[in-house]
Amino acid sequence: MNSEDVASIILSSNYSGACDHTPLTNEGILKLTDQQSIVIYGPTLFALKYRVLPCTVNPKIHRSTDYVDVSTFNSIGQGVSFARGRQWSSKRKQGGMYHATSAINFIINEYKLDRNRFIYDWSYDASDKSSLISTVYIDLGNYLSVQFSGGSISPTNIDNPNALEPDHETNIFHCFTYATIFHVPQTADRARTLFEQLSKFKLFPITTATLQMVCHDAQNGFYTSSIRMNQPRITDLKLHYGDEFEIIHEQLLETLQEKDSTGITFLHGPPGTGKTYYLRYLINEIKDKSLIYVPPDLVNDMTKPGFLPFLMKHPNSILIIEDAENIIRDRIQDNFLPNQAVANLLNLSDGLLGDAMHQQIICTFNCDVKGIDPALLRDGRLVIEHKFDKLNVQNARRMCVELGLSDYGNDIHEPISLSEIYARKNNTEADLANGHTTKNNRTLKKRNQKVDPFLGFYS
Repeated sequence: MNSEDVASIILSSNYSGACDHTPLTNEGILKLTDQQSIVIYGPTLFALKYRVLPCTVNPKIHRSTDYVDVSTFNSIGQGVSFARGRQWSSKRKQGGMYHATSAINFIINEYKLDRNRFIYDWSYDASDKSSLISTVYIDLGNYLSVQFSGGSISPTNIDNPNALEPDHETNIFHCFTYATIFHVPQTADRARTLFEQLSKFKLFPITTATLQMVCHDAQNGFYTSSIRMNQPRITDLKLHYGDEFEIIHEQLLETLQEKDSTGITFLHGPPGTGKTYYLRYLINEIKDKSLIYVPPDLVNDMTKPGFLPFLMKHPNSILIIEDAENIIRDRIQDNFLPNQAVANLLNLSDGLLGDAMHQQIICTFNCDVKGIDPALLRDGRLVIEHKFDKLNVQNARRMCVELGLSDYGNDIHEPISLSEIYARKNNTEADLANGHTTKNNRTLKKRNQKVDPFLGFYS
């Protein structure tokens, strides 16, 4: 960077990071920034270049005790432990990690930088001749710089919402856990813009929720068995379920997570409209509450005498009943099952038992809501009732574009279900995997090349 770049920013004479009376010497800078033995230390490198101390900004990260990184780093980004391919897990999508290759290539192109100017720490494994950058400091010019730290290798199973190109054919990415930007007050807006730009190069953990599935046998009665459930990739709720659904989702999520709350939620609609798909998404959004899942084959067993005593062991939880038609039908019109099933739900939702146990209930079913027992639909008992339906033509075509389907849904001229659209996607992927082509797709080629371990710094 030349002197003209530095001169274009005029610092305030009262800037706290400047030293008015005594010019900052290199020795003084090292003492002020407490660099100690760390070579790559952003505040020091910034001060050595611009002769002032920098402001520092980091992205806000919502931390969770369930979040597990593939690598562990100390406060300055130096590796403490490393586990290749270790599972990331969380109830909510966390801050994620930056894809090193994409982020650095963007910075090089955006700021017209020479990669040979970067300073970085790296490790080398002689056994497989692989290298990994742990920390890199990049001066962007004009009182702005960025430091990436916490270099690691991602697991193979990650959420890649921006379809970033992996560094290896096994879907492995080189990543940085942290990014810190150094600036002066006059370049704060540029720092914010840079973080917004870097957010496009993030990878996220595949979120998984733990469901307590209800089981039953003659010897043990009712008990639970833990199962893990991955969150489906839904990048746009409105695109999947209609323009108003995002508001419904936020209302439902807020109600379900409210402590000591009760009530019933009905999610219904024709088969294939995405009820179960959304339920998997919702389950992964809920935190701090146990999720009790009643599978379809045990729904009828909810009428057994031992079921309510079993539920009493799980207060302040959420009971999920899938394919609940048989237990919520109008007791007058349908005597297929004893009335005890509806009575149990009524008691759990706002009866004496509900006041003691504080359980929310989610029921999914395919039948029309008109056939539901009227007592379950009363205000104060029914929290939310939503009908899932087919997508209109406009949203269906937008969905095809989102999924990258070759025909972009131009042949869709009437409402279509979500499952039908995803079936098209699966058929397209199967064709491509077998080497078949369409007018908008080329035969897939296996990538055998190995990416330069230095992210292209040296060639």
